[in-house]
Amino acid sequence: MKFIGIVGPSGSGKTTLVKKLSSLSKDVQHIRLDNYFKNPETFPKKEGFLNWERPENLKFEELLEHLISLKEGKEVRTKTFPKKKGGISKKIILKPKPLIIVEGFMLFKDEKIRDMLDIKIYLDIPKEVMLERRGFRFGKEHISEYDIKVAIPEFLNYGATQKKCADHIVDANKSQEEVLNKVRKILKT
Repeated sequence: MKFIGIVGPSGSGKTTLVKKLSSLSKDVQHIRLDNYFKNPETFPKKEGFLNWERPENLKFEELLEHLISLKEGKEVRTKTFPKKKGGISKKIILKPKPLIIVEGFMLFKDEKIRDMLDIKIYLDIPKEVMLERRGFRFGKEHISEYDIKVAIPEFLNYGATQKKCADHIVDANKSQEEVLNKVRKILKT
């Protein structure tokens, strides 16, 4: 069993990449760090917005317990975290598979989780691309002021520092196919 960690700023294509990798093999278990958010009511505010971009907003201890259970060959019952207002959490079962891929914007901030990962990949994009892709992904409800005042500065402060923890840095400004091929080569080594 191999544990792979994929980190990058919002809009770098982490989830899309892992979904594509999962579609290529039944031996992949995809875990999203986004499902380990604490209650947003506990988040600090920045510039008048709830600040979703801080490492302390995540339940790293719970994720670590789940990874340990998977390593021991046990299934893990957990649930999704609905980010949209009125969203409903869904039950999910994480299964021990030969390849466990965990993706998230702050994944490498926790040393114990970092130590469990066999391969650490950082998807790199410039902040301008981050802003553009977030606007596209969130559509009409998107608040670009949040990106400019909170998301980008906080990622530069907390997230970009994770590059130094990565075994591989991948230019995620390239096409999805190029990124997928690069990561597949990394996973084969």
